Amino acid sequence: MEISVIIPLYNAENFIGTCLASLLAQTFQDFEVIVVDDCSTDNSLAIVENFAEKFGDRLIISRTKTNSGGGGYIPRNIGLGLSRGKYIYFLDADDFIVETALEILYGAAKNFDSDVIYSSSCYSFADMDNFSLIMDAAGRRARKNGIEDKPTIARDDSNENLKRLLISDGFFHMPWTKFVEKRLLIENEIEFPQIISGGDFIWTIQVLYFAKKLLRLPIPLYFYRENAINSVTRKKRAPKEQISTCFKAFLMGARTLQDLSEKIPPLKQNHDYFFAAVAQFYLNLMGRTSEARNQLGSSDIYKILAQEFNDDLILPFLFSIIDEQQKVLLSKNKIKE
Repeated sequence: MEISVIIPLYNAENFIGTCLASLLAQTFQDFEVIVVDDCSTDNSLAIVENFAEKFGDRLIISRTKTNSGGGGYIPRNIGLGLSRGKYIYFLDADDFIVETALEILYGAAKNFDSDVIYSSSCYSFADMDNFSLIMDAAGRRARKNGIEDKPTIARDDSNENLKRLLISDGFFHMPWTKFVEKRLLIENEIEFPQIISGGDFIWTIQVLYFAKKLLRLPIPLYFYRENAINSVTRKKRAPKEQISTCFKAFLMGARTLQDLSEKIPPLKQNHDYFFAAVAQFYLNLMGRTSEARNQLGSSDIYKILAQEFNDDLILPFLFSIIDEQQKVLLSKNKIKE
């Protein structure tokens, strides 16, 4: 078995069929599919089971004991533990891939002797009639300057790879933008941290740091579905719950990054890298609260945070100030436009 495709599943009955069908249509077939259900309450699991005969013994179905609350970290870690493939590829249950995706990724890994293939572009869509191409910062610069964006081998320099993620090239942190040799994950004990949201960014920091040869592949192979509210990684929550969840995740993530700096020396030695990591993590989670914060005033946000973090009242106060500053910045930007 060459490839293990790991799919975290939660209430994706409207999409999981399309996802699995895209795997059945692959031009490269030496792969297994591991679906880890995160306590779905809809018909998702039954749909997956209906595909069992089509995949034969290449389909493995597992279940979490309790719902992980989003983020997909438990299902992905379980899937990794069950995997038999040489390479690992993560696919979200509400998305799908082009029929040549696995063939191209596997071929690139072999031809370039790379342990990580990074996909720097993808298709984004809200419905099946409208697709848009999304590229990382390096890809957008190439297009703007009229330069062909070709596959490139990143320098065998862990510091440089971190710089590309955290500062310069705006690398995507989503797990499905990485095709990774399993050995790299096992030998370096790389798993998704137990954070409700944003753990994929911390996972990516480790993957890029420990990669011995990373290939940037600017070929769009993945179809990312926007606003799939029942996704295991994109659950819809009430404003209060969303704000509380994301700020809890930020604190957990910041502490995890602090711990990670012992494992990844550049984060500890280079203050710019650590600051960029924490800042990106914060802004990513803040972005997920924008809709919720628009429905509440700053005093309401403060009350929510004060209840959650009553052991440290200065923390929610600081966040309320940040929220006010953000509103001022947004208003200034609107005036400039």
